[in-house]
Amino acid sequence: MSLYELQEWLGHSSVATTQYYAKITPTRLLKSYSEAGYFHRILRSIEVLIDRDVVQTGAAATEA
Repeated sequence: MSLYELQEWLGHSSVATTQYYAKITPTRLLKSYSEAGYFHRILRSIEVLIDRDVVQTGAAATEA
């Protein structure tokens, strides 16, 4: 169960409350994200959404 699913299940209005009771430290959460490949998937999504050639050539600034 993810932290957000646990938050919903417990009825907490804030994820910080769930973290407090679950004793999930930011370091432990970061490790979990890394092991799940979360950051890699986000970066890949950004790469797909951004046309690097347009950004590098400056064409995005000149397009109307």
